[in-house]
Amino acid sequence: MAKIKLDEDGYIAEMNRRLCAHPEYEGGMEFLPHPPGSAGKSILGIAWAGIMFKQAYREVLQSMEADFELETHRRRF
Repeated sequence: MAKIKLDEDGYIAEMNRRLCAHPEYEGGMEFLPHPPGSAGKSILGIAWAGIMFKQAYREVLQSMEADFELETHRRRF
């Protein structure tokens, strides 16, 4: 089965939706674009809120990799 393609903003939005639905979600947990304040094609990576990387983050990341493909809009040289 083909994976659904999401752009950078949609990918982060879906990650946060899944994270909030996770049974181990705690207030304040969130995936964030990196560098801070970036959006769309200026996103270079993904960070998480807080100092500790919790199991819920890992499980959401694994489910995202299984279900979606990141459709980047960066220019190729």
